[in-house]
Amino acid sequence: MNRIAYLICLFVISSSLSAAAPKKKRPTPKFQPNPKRLNPAPGVVVPSAVKAELSAGVASLGKEIARLRNSLAKRPELLRLLPDVQIFHNAVRYVLADDIFTSANQFKSARTLLELGLTRARQLAADQAPWNTATGPVVRGYISKIDGSVQPYGILVPDSYRPGGKPMRLDFWLHGRGDTLNEIAFLDGQLKGRSQFKPDSAFVLEPYGRFMNAFKFAGEIDVFEALEHAATCYPIDRERIAMRGFSMGGAGAWHLGAHHPDAFASVNPGAGFVDVKNYQKLTDKLDTIPWYEQRLWTMYDPLACPINLINSTLVAYSGEDDAQKAAADLMEAALERDGVKMTHIIGPKTGHRYEPGAKVIVAKLVDEATNRGIKHQPAKVTLVTHTLKWNKAHWVTIDRLKEHWKEARIDAERTGRGVNITTRNIAALSLDLPNGTPV
Repeated sequence: MNRIAYLICLFVISSSLSAAAPKKKRPTPKFQPNPKRLNPAPGVVVPSAVKAELSAGVASLGKEIARLRNSLAKRPELLRLLPDVQIFHNAVRYVLADDIFTSANQFKSARTLLELGLTRARQLAADQAPWNTATGPVVRGYISKIDGSVQPYGILVPDSYRPGGKPMRLDFWLHGRGDTLNEIAFLDGQLKGRSQFKPDSAFVLEPYGRFMNAFKFAGEIDVFEALEHAATCYPIDRERIAMRGFSMGGAGAWHLGAHHPDAFASVNPGAGFVDVKNYQKLTDKLDTIPWYEQRLWTMYDPLACPINLINSTLVAYSGEDDAQKAAADLMEAALERDGVKMTHIIGPKTGHRYEPGAKVIVAKLVDEATNRGIKHQPAKVTLVTHTLKWNKAHWVTIDRLKEHWKEARIDAERTGRGVNITTRNIAALSLDLPNGTPV
C-alpha cells in the first residue's frame, strides 16, 4: 500500500481583522479547595508479627529476584520473564510500605502471592516457566517504557490455546472503580478468573492501569503496553480485538474507543462516564473553574468526539435504573444529532450491573462484530479531535490544526471517481489509500 499524501494548506486571510477585534475579558476564576482526601485510604492495622513475617518474605523473594537477574543475564529468553516474578514481590512490598492493607484477609493473600513468586523464581532458576504456556487465568508482568516500573496484568487464556497455534481473538476488559483495589487485591482477583465475559477461543486481557485513573494518561499507555507484551507470549489476532469494560472500566472503553477509533473491531462500554462537566455535576459551577481547564477536558471526554465511534462497531450497555445510564444517553443523543443510531442495550429494572438477559444479547453482538474483524479501508471515515494527540482513523490522518483545543473535523469518503473531503479547523492532512485508488 502506497502512502498518498495530500497536503491541504488553508490560509486564513482574516487574521488582521481578528487581531483588530476587541478581546473579550475572561472572568477571574474562583478557585475552591478540594475537600476530599485522595485514595487509597490508610489501611487496617497490621499486627507486628504479621508485618515482620511479610517483610521477611518480601526480602527473601527480593534476593531471589536479584540472583535471577545476575544468573540470567546471558539468557534473554528467560530474563524477559523476570517481571512475571516481580509482580508478586511488588504487590506485597508496596502495600506494606504504603500501609494500605484493606482487611485482615489480605494478610493471607499476601502470603499466597509471596509463595507464588518464590515458586516462579525457582522454576526460572531451573530453566522452566510453565505459566508461560498455561491455560486459564494467568497473571503476567512487563516493564513499562514510561518509567521502567513493572506493571501487572491478568490474562484469561482459553483452553483451545496451543503454543505456536493460529492467532486468536483478544478482548480487553477494563475493571471498575474500587478504592481498595491495591495490587494484592488485583492479582488475587485475576488468579480467580473473574472475567465478566469469557468468549470461546479468545484471550481476555485485564490491565491494572495503575489503580484508579480511568485508563487515562499512564493508565492508557498501560493498556497498549500490556497488549504488546501479551503479543510476545501468545498468538493474538490484531484484527479481532474488542475494547470492553464496566463502570470506571466502561468509561475507559468509551474513551479508548473514541480516541483510538481504528484499533478495535468492537467497543463495548458498560455504564461509566463520558465527560467531566456532567459526571461531576459542574454545570452551575463553571465560573469557578479556569477556562483553560475546561478546554482541556476535550482531550479525554468522549462526549467531545462521539462520532469517532462509527469507525468501529459500538455496543453500549446500561442498566435501566443505573444513574450512570445518563452517560450513554448523552452519547446516544449526540450521535443522533449526527444522524447515527447507537446500539444501546438496556437491562430492564436493573441498577449498576449486567442484567442476565441483556448480557446474552451484548455478548452475541460483540462476538459478531469482533469476529468480523477491523475494517481498515471503510468507504467513509469521520474524525473529530481537539488535539493532535488523537489524529488518526483508518486511512485518514490529521497532520496540522488551525487552532488547537478547538473542534476539528474531517469527513472523507471514497467514491468511484475519487475522494470527497470536507474539513473544519484543519490545516493539513494525509491519506493512506490502496494502490490504484482514483484521486
